[in-house]
Order: sequence, then structure tokens, then C-alpha cells
Amino acid sequence: MSKKPKLMAAGAVVLQAGEDGPEVLAVHRPEYQDWSLPKGKPEPDEDLPAVAVREVEEETGLRVQISRPLSRLSYKTAMGRKVTSFWQGSPVRGEVRFEGTKPRTEKDGRKVQEVDQVRWIPLAEIDSILTYPAEREVVRLAAASEPGPVVILVRHGKAMERKNWSGKDWKRPLSARGRRQARRVAPLLDAYGVDAAVSSSSTRCVQTLQPFAERTGLPIQHVHDLSEESYKADPKKSRATMRKLVQQAITEGRATAFCGHRPVIPMMREELGIPVKPMLVGEATVIHYDPSGDVYDYEIVKSAF
Repeated sequence: MSKKPKLMAAGAVVLQAGEDGPEVLAVHRPEYQDWSLPKGKPEPDEDLPAVAVREVEEETGLRVQISRPLSRLSYKTAMGRKVTSFWQGSPVRGEVRFEGTKPRTEKDGRKVQEVDQVRWIPLAEIDSILTYPAEREVVRLAAASEPGPVVILVRHGKAMERKNWSGKDWKRPLSARGRRQARRVAPLLDAYGVDAAVSSSSTRCVQTLQPFAERTGLPIQHVHDLSEESYKADPKKSRATMRKLVQQAITEGRATAFCGHRPVIPMMREELGIPVKPMLVGEATVIHYDPSGDVYDYEIVKSAF
């Protein structure tokens, strides 16, 4: 017998301070008659962190940004085994739509409302209201954690082949595949609330962050010391610049994205405090620091293209 494909989903634990303590955002789904955390399945070519942010907004009306990963819950469904990943979420903008989602009309003419109630549940009441014990544990994990700064390292998207480019190498642009990878990176960075974008001054790196800059209106900081040419000429200077930029991001608590090249990435990873490993084109590593500035965890998000 062939194995059923694994189904993936993503959601977020969104907390706020209530009058009697922390409260968690929850939704009621009439189809299942349950109270659960907002979550849902990915659209084609969508990364799970971006799914978590989109689903919270679609189901509740609230735009959030995520921080550290919490748990991956695995359970059986009629369609096969499903794995749902949760991140910690913080409100950014919008207002909770307490009446739920708009009803939609199915092909058979039935009116279906995916979510018919949204509410903030006091942490002290989750055992009596939230339906699933595993989700209650995820909420407790989120309530007990204290997220710190987030930094994301991106290897630039696929560039034109060197043999097909007659200009200066630092001007070599992304290929069509690389531009698709760059478009996919944009919602990923936005999901984590990135508010500073730092790139090698080389065109292929800048272009990798350009869709994100256009999406958010943030400027891209071009840093010549992070280019291949500068690193080859003076690796100590490049390292000192990277160290200063990382310390600044962590100290200021700004969610920062760095984009670099294959020969420079080992140094960048060292200065970020994570193991030196190869990165594929368009790949991102999301580093989570604790409040003291030490690495707490990191995630790897590979491009589908």
C-alpha cells in the first residue's frame, strides 16, 4: 500500500495582557464544534511561517508577526496524518473580528462559515474552553516563554551563470528562478516582522531583498564589506563589519534580515552564533535569540524553487 502524503498546516499562539492576566486568541469552528487556535493549510508555494500569519488574519481579522517556534502537533485525519506547526504571535495591526469569517457558498448551494466566533480566552480558562489538550499545552509553552530578537540570514537567489554574463561580477543579476525565490522570501521576512534589511552591495543580493522592500517600504542597507570581492580582499574587515551589524541588531532588538553570498556565508553564520553549514540559493535561516542575546533556536526554510 502506498503511504498517504503528510498534510501540513501552521498557526500561531497570539497572547495579550487581559484584566485578569494573559489571554489567548481562539476561534470557534461550527463544522467541528470546537474551540481551537487559529491555523490552516498552505497555499501553493507558501512557507509555513507565512501561512501562520495569513491564517490568523483571515480567521480573526488581526494581523500578527511571529517569533520563536513552539510545537509541531501530529495527528490523524481522514485525509492522512497531519502536522501543524505553531509559532508565538504578537498583534501588529487590525481589530479582532469577533463574528468570525464571512460565509461562503459551496458548489451544492450550502452556506458555510469556517469560523463563527472569535474571542480572547483567559489563560486560567483554557482547560474548560479550548477543545484539544495538545493545543492547551502549546498555549502554556507560549505563556512561559520570553522571545528575544530575531535575525534572518538569506543566501541570495539563483543568479545568472557567470559564463553567460559579460559585465562585472558584482553586477550579475538574478535569473528568472532567482526572481521567483526572491518573491517567496518577501512574505517570509514579513511574517517575522523584519524591520531592517541588510545586503551585500552586489546586485544579486540586493535583488533578493527587493520584493520585501517593495512590500514593506523598508530601505535596503547596501554593505560593500559583505560582498564577495571585499571579503576576498580583506576578510578581517568584512568580519568586523558583520560583527558590528549583528551586535547592533541584537542590542536594539530589531528583526533584521541579512543577504549574502556562498563564500561569505560561513563567516556570517559564525558571527550570528550558529553552526557553519552550506545554504542553498534562496534558503533562509531564522535565528532566535533569548533576551540575553544568546542563540535560543534556529529554523531552516528552504526555497521550493
